[in-house]
Amino acid sequence: MIRAVFGGTFDPIHHGHLETSNALMKELGIDRLAFMPSAIPPHRAQPEASAKQRLDMVRLACKDYPGFEAEDWELKQTRPSYTASTLAELSEHYPGDTLIFVMGMDSLMSLNQWYQWQDIIKHAHIVVMPRSGVPFEPQDSELKRFIEQHRVYQPGILANSPDGKLYIAQTPLIDISATELRSQLHERPASPPIPTSVYEYIKTNKLYL
Repeated sequence: MIRAVFGGTFDPIHHGHLETSNALMKELGIDRLAFMPSAIPPHRAQPEASAKQRLDMVRLACKDYPGFEAEDWELKQTRPSYTASTLAELSEHYPGDTLIFVMGMDSLMSLNQWYQWQDIIKHAHIVVMPRSGVPFEPQDSELKRFIEQHRVYQPGILANSPDGKLYIAQTPLIDISATELRSQLHERPASPPIPTSVYEYIKTNKLYL
């Protein structure tokens, strides 16, 4: 089984996350794609919604997409949400699966600032989705070498090894800023770019006011 894990704050999950991930499943032949909210994100400001609320919203959003699921692994940990640690644990938990860690281009361009970043690829493939306004221009020389060493250009290669490859996907560019979205939700717009079930949850729980 090809199992993908998409980590993030998902504060809230929106159509940008969902539509690009749906395209990625088709491009790579992924069997299951799990959205994994981070409990204590070490690289960014803390989320506005609680861990439980973000997980609830992810679960609601996943109901509309076959193959999507919510993963609460990091929310059950007491440590910061270090990707290298999480993937080491997940690779042991799913020993028979090909594990893929999904990130956006902005994350790849700053990957060398992550905790034990070079260990990530020891436990999973890295698949990068393009982001609007974020060019593929790694500045750090060590990061450049890392990408050159591990990058593959044919997605089928990922299924033939358990880890160690980096692939830049051909998913569509959907320009949705979570920061701007939270600001818009304060005004309670008629049609925000999020699933209807998620929006109803936000209104019921009075989030992002």
